[in-house]
Amino acid sequence: MRRALAACLLVLALAGCLGAITDDGSRTTERIEVTVVEVTDGDTVEVAYPNGTRETVRLLGVDTPEVHVENDPAEYEGVPDTEAGRACLREWGNRSSAFARSELAGEEVTLVFDDEADRRGGYGRLLAYVDYDGGRFNRALVEQGYARLYDTTFADRDDYAAAEERARENDTGLWTCADP
Repeated sequence: MRRALAACLLVLALAGCLGAITDDGSRTTERIEVTVVEVTDGDTVEVAYPNGTRETVRLLGVDTPEVHVENDPAEYEGVPDTEAGRACLREWGNRSSAFARSELAGEEVTLVFDDEADRRGGYGRLLAYVDYDGGRFNRALVEQGYARLYDTTFADRDDYAAAEERARENDTGLWTCADP
């Protein structure tokens, strides 16, 4: 009985030291339940913790076209640096924001932090994955062509790069803006 208890405690201790493994295989150490109270754009949301504290969250690993400032087509491989290219990206920025609002606004979600990524970005925003009833929202943005991979260090980077490549090959979402 003591050996079994010791073995269980050892497993629990190791699991805590190594972090949790999510359903998609990524390693994380912290998950926080929050409510999305505002969608700023396709890759930025404001959340409220159960105690009422609010925080701005930048979705880790993704970049949706801008809606509040001009887009730089050079950031989106194959999109021409023309008025038509910028207009197309602006349209997909609006669509990305609308998708985020329809999926996340007012919803309880789970922020998932990545051991390989910084906890905060350059503007002081939290960097996190957002898990919701539909799965991992960050990944959905890339898979459905609402976002590109934001090339930084994070555990799921290779998976997101592959998802972007598939979206580009299939002219999914914003990748319809690219030259043939």
